[in-house]
Amino acid sequence: MNRRDLFSFLSGSAALFAFSQSDGFAQQQRQPGGRQGQRQGQGTGRNPQGGRTLTKYPNEHFYKNGKFDEEVAKAAYREMFNFHRYSIRESVLNSKDFWVLEFGLGDYSNVGMAGIFFVNDKEHGYFGHEIYLLPGQMIAEHRHIPAEGKPAKHECWQVRHGQIWTFASGGTAADVPSDVTLPKSQDGSITAFKVKKLQVGDMDYLSDLEAPHFMMAGPQGAIVTEYASYHSGDGLRFTNPKAKA
Repeated sequence: MNRRDLFSFLSGSAALFAFSQSDGFAQQQRQPGGRQGQRQGQGTGRNPQGGRTLTKYPNEHFYKNGKFDEEVAKAAYREMFNFHRYSIRESVLNSKDFWVLEFGLGDYSNVGMAGIFFVNDKEHGYFGHEIYLLPGQMIAEHRHIPAEGKPAKHECWQVRHGQIWTFASGGTAADVPSDVTLPKSQDGSITAFKVKKLQVGDMDYLSDLEAPHFMMAGPQGAIVTEYASYHSGDGLRFTNPKAKA
């Protein structure tokens, strides 16, 4: 082997070694069994069948001296991101764009959400939103009406991780699947009982403009992309009179 061939061989071996080491480190960061995964994924475990599970925290976990703790809530979503190996820039999660919403109902374990509005263009009428739901968490039932000179919001949803049930106008409480438990805090305030189960990649659309609707996450939480027309907070109406944005 001449010197040129030897140099090429050694350079290639060094590059491969460096790549394998850096990739191994990245894998350790992502895997729940790695050190970083152990630090960030304290809300994960294993079920009796050996599958990974995501902790559903009790309601009191999210409140301190009776006040909702946004940072504790965000930490729970970070655990869910780690669990699903969902990638998003840390700078976004540390910015005001990453928000949590408790709906003023005092039941965040069961009724709440987090999200990021990636775009909400009033002039051209389009909207892109990432919805984050913890295990068994639902968005308070609501509807959209015309506001700010724009029509009522139309929307559809695509599941990226986990699973959800969408609830549309129609049906009765008897139509709710046996494996779905609606929060007792919402008794008497839910009117949308037409249920559909969505898995990763599935999509569903708002049944009718201005119709009441909501979604609820499965036992491993959910990350959902929403595509919609312009979103106006002024056009948001909740079924539960105590709920607020």
